[in-house]
Amino acid sequence: MQSIQQASSGVLHQQQSQQHYQLRRYKPHSQYAELVEQYWFVDWQLPAKTIHTQQNLPDPNLHLVLEKNQLTLIGPVSKKYSYKMSGTGGIVGVKFALAALAPHLPHTMSYYVDKTLPASHLFTEDIAHHLVSLLQSSDDQQAVSCLEAYLKNLAVEHSDAQKQAATLVNLIKHSPHIYSVAQLADESGLSQRSIQRLCHRYIGLSPKWLIRKYRLHQALKQLDKGDVTMIDLALRLGYSDQPHLIRDFKEIVGMTPKHYVEQKTP
Repeated sequence: MQSIQQASSGVLHQQQSQQHYQLRRYKPHSQYAELVEQYWFVDWQLPAKTIHTQQNLPDPNLHLVLEKNQLTLIGPVSKKYSYKMSGTGGIVGVKFALAALAPHLPHTMSYYVDKTLPASHLFTEDIAHHLVSLLQSSDDQQAVSCLEAYLKNLAVEHSDAQKQAATLVNLIKHSPHIYSVAQLADESGLSQRSIQRLCHRYIGLSPKWLIRKYRLHQALKQLDKGDVTMIDLALRLGYSDQPHLIRDFKEIVGMTPKHYVEQKTP
């Protein structure tokens, strides 16, 4: 079982936040690589009366989450989301690969945006309850083995359309020079209309939204370093002016860049 060491992306105030919890992430075995992007485990043990509110950028991936004896399927998230940690607790999660669950769900992925659903959307209720009991008494390695045993029926070969949709998002994610759907079309060789359809059906979020999200990942890194002006940041991210950057930042992160910097713990 291979551990993932690089820093996770999309975590607000990452250096300050990680003092409050322990995050462990693992890659799936090769036969599950098209189904699962990673398995993740979070544990915390906070002093009495201490509450940590973890904030994260929205995420286009679906997640299977075990928390407080409940197993749920969380759809793509379109806005910043927060989670309050107190006392002692933990979460077990599966971050599914992009577009991987499309053949197993009855609706297009856009239907699942910002929805939390019972795990019975993927398993029978009996299997979901059994999986909860197994995961609660497992260490990380046992939990991953258990999850993969129950996920094996979902690990089917992707269609060409699924592969195209996942490739588009990865192209956006790893190509910081892409700032528009027109540029994405040029880079991918697909028409803008085809890109829109693929994202609607298999990702759930628009290509324009995805481009803004991953460019704002870059903005967060620069702001966390504390060594950039708004003018420099707008220029580096390809914005024509500061107001456009501030508008996009506020829409996805839920606050202005100035407010974000002011929230940092001294």
